[in-house]
Amino acid sequence: MSQDAETGQQRKASTGQDLRALASKSLTLAASVIRILTVIFAAILVIHVVLTVASANPQNGITTFFADAANNLTLGIGDLFLPASETLKVILNYGLAAVVWLIIGIIIARVLNALAP
Repeated sequence: MSQDAETGQQRKASTGQDLRALASKSLTLAASVIRILTVIFAAILVIHVVLTVASANPQNGITTFFADAANNLTLGIGDLFLPASETLKVILNYGLAAVVWLIIGIIIARVLNALAP
């Protein structure tokens, strides 16, 4: 009878360890996904800045794609700075949005990694 009790306790301990390992892996995976997504978002914003500064054809499909995607990723700061130069406006506003995305990714990833048991 005592062997049955020990076996049950071992199973519970093993199940608890398995759940902690699964939670840890899940949180680590989520942190990696968040980090990758925020870097991709920042890259889209930077590519839009580069295309704008380089005077890329605004009618080109690639330029249009990055402009539309960047407009959706500005986090509401796409018109924070309003300098006279359109190029400087894009550099400041979209560059700042890219930096903010990177900071968001770092913070969320660190929090998720800290929560991993």
